[in-house]
Amino acid sequence: MSSDELTERLARVLESVPEHDEGAVATGQLCAVAGFDSASASAAADVVTGFLRLSGAVVLTDDPATGRHLVKATSPAAALFLKSLAAYLRSGTPLIDNWARPGTAEPPYQPQQVLAGAQFLYVIEHRRLRLDPSASPLRSGRVVQVLIKTRLRLLGPRYLMIYDRAARQYQLPGGHLRSDDRDPLAAAVRELEEELPGFTFDARRDRLVELGEVEVVQQSRTYGAVTRYQMHFVQLTSTRRDLKAGPDGQWVTERAMLDEGRLIRGSGVNTTGLRRLVAGLPGGLGRLAPGLMLGRRPSTAVLIREKPWELLGVVLSVAGIVVAVVQMVVEWGVG
Repeated sequence: MSSDELTERLARVLESVPEHDEGAVATGQLCAVAGFDSASASAAADVVTGFLRLSGAVVLTDDPATGRHLVKATSPAAALFLKSLAAYLRSGTPLIDNWARPGTAEPPYQPQQVLAGAQFLYVIEHRRLRLDPSASPLRSGRVVQVLIKTRLRLLGPRYLMIYDRAARQYQLPGGHLRSDDRDPLAAAVRELEEELPGFTFDARRDRLVELGEVEVVQQSRTYGAVTRYQMHFVQLTSTRRDLKAGPDGQWVTERAMLDEGRLIRGSGVNTTGLRRLVAGLPGGLGRLAPGLMLGRRPSTAVLIREKPWELLGVVLSVAGIVVAVVQMVVEWGVG
């Protein structure tokens, strides 16, 4: 049987599934009517039954007399869904495409987004995890993340987050361990040099301090699949007075970094593993000393955004002083 013949017969099976208000029919009978011979109809029926059960578009029952699987559509929309699949089969057009392009996003979705490989996988895996919080991961990986804490003048403690363009969210610097990484520390050095513009690790002034390791099961925002991550956390300490974060870097508060559901510049934050680590750190991140002290002063725009009331108080105080000085000068002139 050629592939074209197989495709046509499968399309006929999908089109022949009875409507929701009609009597159920054995899948073997559907396969026979579609053109499968007696030798292959039984095997085809098992495959078709499994697919139809997965789609959720049919009601499946067993005939107690024959033991055969009986099917019919669950609703008018379900029957039309099966006919649509048959049309896709005949046209040779894939229902889902862009499997090679990684990266997922949160809803709302455009049609071309939800039918892209990684995004479609993210949607169905999200449902699987919601229906079963203990759902088994499809993949596993080892990850290292680097905490970089500083204290900015006028702003206080800040932590560096990097925007991951594939995952479309902010997270700590770091990434997956590769086969040629000697250990998590070597991977951390490599990731820092890749993600921070102009950064070269210098053992004379840079050091990585172990913070701990946690296990997290969550969806991959790159591929969409439920994944078990073994996450290794380290802190960068350094005598540097400057560290370029690049266009994808943001210095954020502890609250912005750890509060679930918070957004940074309109994008989500992935710190599930960090929150789990912090829960076991005595005193939390607040007791963790800054790893480096940056010498630069924050811009006026940053001060306005993060300290609007404090800045307003300073402006009013200065304005009051200026008014008082002018008044004194005027009084002296009059006198």
